[in-house]
Amino acid sequence: MKPIGIFELQNLRHAVQHFQDCYLVSSIGALTQSGNGRKILMQNIAHTNDGFRIRFNNINGHGEDFFVTEKEMEALVYMDKFKNPIEIDQPHNPIIKAVEVAMNKLLGKYPSKKPWICRFPDCNEKFEFNKPSIFLEMFTGKLPIKINESSLMVNLKRKEETGRNILDSISERNDSSFVAGTLMTFNKKLSDYHCYNIKSVNKETNEIELFDHRSRKIITLTYEEAIKYLKYIVGYFNKDLG
Repeated sequence: MKPIGIFELQNLRHAVQHFQDCYLVSSIGALTQSGNGRKILMQNIAHTNDGFRIRFNNINGHGEDFFVTEKEMEALVYMDKFKNPIEIDQPHNPIIKAVEVAMNKLLGKYPSKKPWICRFPDCNEKFEFNKPSIFLEMFTGKLPIKINESSLMVNLKRKEETGRNILDSISERNDSSFVAGTLMTFNKKLSDYHCYNIKSVNKETNEIELFDHRSRKIITLTYEEAIKYLKYIVGYFNKDLG
């Protein structure tokens, strides 16, 4: 087996999201932004003779490998709710696709790794809709920092001090791996029930840049907008992944 390379890591940073799995694509993108995150990606994703080996470091306390073949990847097709294939104008990143197939296999074996609240939306694939903290902990083997992800609060207002502190800390470190998500936003910049890669934070200007893997656009928010419209922040500083 051969670990994925630097060029493949760079492509993951801005990989396109096709399925309803923003939690997965944005989490992988976030891991490319830290040195230890990149090491984990290279350790956990490797080429095989006919596909990929995807390793999850912590599933109920143990690590496990899932092997994904080219044939299985080809069988994963983006479809509408009537199961009609949808033509895509951006190529599907093969590594993202391999991780998606691996997640389907993982959830088939460990269905409890998709919480009940993520099972309500209609979807075609098991791996669609999940929490980034669940994916990140399974994939990295490290418990992520979680701010407001599982609470009933729709935004970070009641966690404003904690939210501002974590944003300031991200600003001071250019090798952090964090994602942020929304619930109902009522904000034209953001999508409802969506997850973004926190690309950068500047505490001097009180601004945060989010990368949307679906539109492949950067969204800039002020700290005030982030507290008002984001529901949660999840992820790691580089030291947490060492």
